[in-house]
Amino acid sequence: MELFFFYVLFSVLIGFHASSKGHSGINFFVLAILASPIIGFITTLMLSPTTEEIEDKEIASGNKKRCPECMELVKPDASICKHCSHSFT
Repeated sequence: MELFFFYVLFSVLIGFHASSKGHSGINFFVLAILASPIIGFITTLMLSPTTEEIEDKEIASGNKKRCPECMELVKPDASICKHCSHSFT
C-alpha cells in the first residue's frame, strides 16, 4: 500500500516538474503512471523549456520587452522595434 502511495506521489511530482517547464503536466503524470516514475523523471529531465516559458522569464527579469505591434521581444531601452520598425515613443 505504501509503495502505491509513493508511486502516485512521484508521478504527481513529475507532472509538476513538466508543467514548470511549460509542458503538459497531465500528460507526463499519465506517462509516469503507465510506464514508470523513473521513465517519466528521465523524460522530464531531457525536456527543454518551451519558447513561451523562456520569453516570460526574459520579460519578468527586465532584460526584454514585448513590442505592442508585432509581439516580438526587443531590448528594454530600444526606441524602435527591429522587427517591424514600430516607434516606442
